[in-house]
Amino acid sequence: MKILSRIFDNRINAHNILTEISIGEYLEIANFISKNNPLQRKRLKSYSSIYNLLKEDIKIGCTIPPIVLALSNDIQENIDINNADEDIIKNYINHHKDKLIILDGLQRTHLLIDVDQDLHSENNINVLNKFHNHKLRFEIYLGIKKIGILYRMLTLNTGQSPMSVRHQIEILYSDYLDESISSEIKLLKEVDEPSPHEIGEYRFEYRFNDVIDGFTSYLLRDEASLDRRDLLEIIKSLENLAQENQNKDLFKSYLVTYNEFVKKIRELSGDWKFNDEQIRLSSKPFGDSVDKIFTKSPLMTGFGAAVGFLKDKHLINSFDDINQKITQIHLSNNDQSFLDELILTLDDISKTARKIGTSQRMYFYYFFRELFNSESDSCLSIDKSIESSFKKYRLNEL
Repeated sequence: MKILSRIFDNRINAHNILTEISIGEYLEIANFISKNNPLQRKRLKSYSSIYNLLKEDIKIGCTIPPIVLALSNDIQENIDINNADEDIIKNYINHHKDKLIILDGLQRTHLLIDVDQDLHSENNINVLNKFHNHKLRFEIYLGIKKIGILYRMLTLNTGQSPMSVRHQIEILYSDYLDESISSEIKLLKEVDEPSPHEIGEYRFEYRFNDVIDGFTSYLLRDEASLDRRDLLEIIKSLENLAQENQNKDLFKSYLVTYNEFVKKIRELSGDWKFNDEQIRLSSKPFGDSVDKIFTKSPLMTGFGAAVGFLKDKHLINSFDDINQKITQIHLSNNDQSFLDELILTLDDISKTARKIGTSQRMYFYYFFRELFNSESDSCLSIDKSIESSFKKYRLNEL
């Protein structure tokens, strides 16, 4: 690896290092990324004729555009990039290659891996060595915040066939699947089966995909599906968030705060369980326990979008304000059956909803707005917020 230049990116406050590297050396890094971050293994389902042509060109030594990587500043060990010499930077990159993320060039990387596999199968050592020794350039962003990574991912991939915004957010925060956010929170992978009776050392379990939904709703200030958002609108949202994420991990702040809310609900509801013998519904209940209700995506997306709304309206400054409000949440009538009312309300919504998931997210968006908005008559009252948010939901549906 040879460092060619260093440029500071003022837009995302990160150093951009342009390097020259042999394909063989880059493949070691690429395979490491794929092995350690399965979310970066996704490739196009079928290559176009252009990609197939590029594949053949690569075999004979064509030059491809630079690949762009990033190394987040979440790493505990940081270096003074301005004053670090080339060897220090190279050692720093190699030492933390398990944390590298491909911002631009994922499909080109897959092509290089495919060519390498083809040449190995052909057992032509001379051609394989020539391929491995051929040079390519890659840029790497150092000292970059995760929001900056997402911003640069989107701008680099505009006009191509990029990964979805949601998938890119999954990539950025997938390290939390292996690292504990707190001693009482566990994130479950898609293949995991949550078992409320076997929580073990963790007291709260959430599916990683559902948390990603909720956090994305916070980032974009919208509980609705990402498909309904324009890319330019998303990028503009991230521009504002870059200033907010100066010193805190927003993903962690979002989840820890939401978890505090769930803890408060557990406290207020006691040992509540839904009893279908006492209450008749038109369909299956949204959930029959606190955990089965409040660990679902519609709750998390509604919470994220509502907190974002309150912040943009300058009604709160940060998640710290929400944490303070959570300690003051109460029941106006001191009745622990408030969750029965919530289930009945959601049942009413299901009777008329065109798209049940969309309607549920919208309802919970209004619910959290009412609950945490100091200008609302329902502020900090769970039972009042359940009722007033349903009225706002109905008005919006008309």
